[in-house]
Parts: sequence; structure tokens; C-alpha cells
Amino acid sequence: MKSTKLFTLLVFFFITGFLNNSKVNAQDGVPSEVISIVKMKLDEGQAKLTSLGYEICASSLMGKKQDWFNESTQNCVTVKFDKKKVISEVLLNSETSKCQKGLEASRKVWEKYHNGQAPVNTEKIDEERKKLSNQGFKVSYWIDEISPGRSSEYWVNDATQKTMYIVWDIQGNKWVMTEKTDYKMGKNPAPTNN
Repeated sequence: MKSTKLFTLLVFFFITGFLNNSKVNAQDGVPSEVISIVKMKLDEGQAKLTSLGYEICASSLMGKKQDWFNESTQNCVTVKFDKKKVISEVLLNSETSKCQKGLEASRKVWEKYHNGQAPVNTEKIDEERKKLSNQGFKVSYWIDEISPGRSSEYWVNDATQKTMYIVWDIQGNKWVMTEKTDYKMGKNPAPTNN
């Protein structure tokens, strides 16, 4: 009976040691300045990664994780965070080619975002712009083909903390609608503004 308990205890310590060692090995290769984002709020950690040359290349909606790739160092890391959006772990992601492809796809999306007013002028769109301008709104950015066949332009009023957007059909630049949206949408989210 004693030998069974001793054997069980040894197996427990072996498994615990193996799991802890695996966790340490998973972080081998992750630069210390990247590991330093653990326990940061997600937005702070994202800003730090961006300053270190990383770009987001994949994000899971329900899995609470994101992949970030640094093209110059060819490093890919997986950032895990909890439901309070606090970073809980940063691991080395060995699927470098998958991260590279994800980054390329992400960049294609961001290429659609442009600072300032869209190079579109029609009577109705210009009329909508004038209305917004008269209400204290200023143009922030526009998105080329936000949805199939449609583009939009975002206007923000910092005094009232409101954002409006104008949507038009690309074919013929025909105005579709002018609508309000969340104030946070008034800032161009593209990582590289152009």
C-alpha cells in the first residue's frame, strides 16, 4: 500500500514537472520585451507589440487569442487574453508561413482605409458633406469598398462625441445613406495611415 502511494506521488510530481517544463519551453524564443506584455490590458499590449514591429495576422473571436508577426525578425507569437481583456500568456507560434500569409491578407484589408475625404464628388454626396460640416463634423477617413460595391466616409464631431458616415455605391458614385455610428468609429483603425 505504501509503495502504491509513493508511486502515485512520484507520477504526480513527474507530470506536474513535465507540464511546468512544457510551459517554460513554449515561451523559449519569445523575446523578453514581448513577454513583458503579460498582465497588461489588451490594448496596451497591442500598442507595445506594434511599437516592437509586430503586426496582427490572425484573431479568434471566441478563443480569446491573437497571432502577431514581426516580418523583420520572422517571429510569430500567440497572445492569449481573458474575458476582461487582460493578457494572460504569450507563446511562440512555430507556424511562421501561416502567420506570414495571415499578415499579407490583413494588409490587403487595411489598404482599403484612407485618411481624409474620398476622391468622390457628386451633387448628393457633396450635399451630405455640407450638412455634416454645418453640424460641426469633420471628415476623418474613408474606406474603399467597405462591402461589395459600396464605399463609405466617416465624419466625427469631437465636441458632441458623435460619428456619422456616408455610404455610396461605387458604380456611379450614387449616395445610399448617411447614418450615425459609435464615436470610436470616427478614428481610422488602419495600422498604417495613408
